[in-house]
Amino acid sequence: MAAKRVRVTYTKDQLSQYFDRLNIPEANRRYDVASLNNEDTLKYLAYIKKQQLAAIPFENLSLHYSTHHKISIHPQELFRKIIADNNGRGGYCMEANGLFGTLLHSLGFNVYSGGARVWAGGEWTGWSHMVNLVTIGDVKYHVDVAFGADGPVVPMPLDRTGTVQPHISPATARLQWRNIPGTTDPNQRLWVFEHRRNDGAEWDMKYCYTELEFLPSDYNNMNYFTSTSNKTFFTREIVFDKKLLDEQGEYAGSVIISNNVMKWRIHGEKVKQIEFETEEQRLGALEEHLGIRFGEAEWDGIRGLPSQLK
Repeated sequence: MAAKRVRVTYTKDQLSQYFDRLNIPEANRRYDVASLNNEDTLKYLAYIKKQQLAAIPFENLSLHYSTHHKISIHPQELFRKIIADNNGRGGYCMEANGLFGTLLHSLGFNVYSGGARVWAGGEWTGWSHMVNLVTIGDVKYHVDVAFGADGPVVPMPLDRTGTVQPHISPATARLQWRNIPGTTDPNQRLWVFEHRRNDGAEWDMKYCYTELEFLPSDYNNMNYFTSTSNKTFFTREIVFDKKLLDEQGEYAGSVIISNNVMKWRIHGEKVKQIEFETEEQRLGALEEHLGIRFGEAEWDGIRGLPSQLK
């Protein structure tokens, strides 16, 4: 008989450290959502998702600034890197969504994760992205904290009517239950996440997924390719996105880094931009604006890589 897989659960002390990182006041900290009704459970899910997006960035810095250029997706290693090290770090999809999924499980949410295909350059990447799927009452929600600027910012119900959901104004988002380009069977259906920059813009496909639960072995394969292949942009380019909240605690925009450019985008408009010519400038900006500090060994890690600023 095969051994039953035991899911990692964070301790109460770890959850407290997690809440510290998310800047959640003591009065708003819940360590078990079992006593909440469905409406309040959904509100709390939306709240901690927002706090995570504002505190923990989507980024791939370890693939460039490190001595090893590797990504571990074990939940305890994710906790150490993103929470315990207290260095402002985040991670790419299988890191940030993996961490968040373990948090949700530890709080008593009914959650599992699945793989997604990303639409890029007019084709699908294959299974390279992770999403969390949370069931509250009779409704399943799509929850993603690690897709970058155009990723969903609220839990999205798997609603086949394609109801438009909020995003950072003036953008909106929706899920479509439909066939996708590239399949040979027209009867196949997947959930397709789409983003629109404003009400007058066209809908852009971002990724698609099924409701199939992926296992750790699936993510080990996905993570190995995504973090090592020169065919993925993660190994060639530096990417970073962290959500910004206004004084009322609502979404206002993002701070974004793409290679040698750092910009602040508020409600769809670029309000500030910095361009880097050297590694010293980029690393200095990471520390000054984002509190991310790298040591000498990590600085040296990028030497000779295509992503190095020379």
